[in-house]
Amino acid sequence: MTERIVIVGGGLAAARTVRSYRDAGGAASLTVLTAEPALPYNRPPLSKGFLRGEMEAEAVFVEPASVYAELAVEIRLETTVAAIDTSRRSVTLADGSAVDYDRLVLATGAFPRPLGIPGEELEGVHHFRTLADAEGVRAAAASAKSAIVVGAGFIGMETAASLRRRGLAVTLVEPADGLFAALRAPVVSRSLERLYREQGVEVLLGDSIAEFRGSSERLEGAVTRTGRELAAELAIVGVGVRPSTGYLDGSGIATENGAVLVNERFETNVPGVYAAGDVASFHDPVFGHRRLIQHWTNASHHGERLGRILAGEHAPYDLVAYFFSEVFGTKLGLLGDLEVGHDELVVRGSLEASDLTVFYLRESRLVAALVSGGAMASQDDLNRLLRAHAVVYDRAALEDPDSAVDTAFARPPREAPVASPR
Repeated sequence: MTERIVIVGGGLAAARTVRSYRDAGGAASLTVLTAEPALPYNRPPLSKGFLRGEMEAEAVFVEPASVYAELAVEIRLETTVAAIDTSRRSVTLADGSAVDYDRLVLATGAFPRPLGIPGEELEGVHHFRTLADAEGVRAAAASAKSAIVVGAGFIGMETAASLRRRGLAVTLVEPADGLFAALRAPVVSRSLERLYREQGVEVLLGDSIAEFRGSSERLEGAVTRTGRELAAELAIVGVGVRPSTGYLDGSGIATENGAVLVNERFETNVPGVYAAGDVASFHDPVFGHRRLIQHWTNASHHGERLGRILAGEHAPYDLVAYFFSEVFGTKLGLLGDLEVGHDELVVRGSLEASDLTVFYLRESRLVAALVSGGAMASQDDLNRLLRAHAVVYDRAALEDPDSAVDTAFARPPREAPVASPR
């Protein structure tokens, strides 16, 4: 009998798993179960080019429909999984039917965190995660004159910039004291704040939304916790996401803080059950601890590796984690691991000069780097240095934009011994 691999979830990790498995010679029957009404798509363009109206939905799909037919993959759209029975190797769907499997992949991604405040259910208040969410916001932005964006992380920063470029009056509300506070680089937060204000975005720091208000169930504005009243016909809530794992209750599949625990082969504690992407807590061998990374590059890498593993290859995780963003034409890339903590920041160049590198050091070792503009050309060197846990020997070279990055991490040669007189 033909083996059947069932993939729960239809995002990037699922699409990469399918493609990689077939490319590696995997011949099992493949079935993808996804609650989405659309084929797997890339999320990064949704808050940028798609929201700005610079591209249409067809451009965000990972693969055209014809490819899945060529790969002999059954994709069942608008199919919600209700439960997993690992003893029977069966997936129960919301309609009560069941799908049996030989091996199972969990790639259900994450869902947006709600604010949990009055008025969040009003028409005009949007969470931003799916293609349908992006289509709804883009349609609303066509007629709206003003918008409130809650949260200054990836989604908040990108949607605020895109809506402003569409001509809307935008107010960005962030409870922290700086933009992109998760980057833990105050100099970057200050530069981004100047950029947003220069672009006409009203930035409210150290405040949060207490209540959305409206009449006839439609948004008209909001009140902040400091009592400030804001008018808007559109609001986007971007305050983070949680792994989508509710359907695993009672399955025996181990989770921690809502994420599925996997080993170095992406396998859970239940043999034959795997997880990848935004839902998977995995061991990062580069930085030596367990991580949950909910970004495009990691989902892509997980899926590519898992597909090869399912096909019988040895394909361990080996990525130096990389995140990217783009706001008002300014690109930012973060490499490495901020979770391990740092005790020193060294800044080379500036965001304003379109040539910035921020080196995050822990006990003089490089643990992460933030790059923008011309400095993005140094990413290959930084990848290699991060993988080697390189030590800084020359801080002056580290700060000097004219000095090659490698120079700062080069161990100085030992002095030649002085010959003893005869």
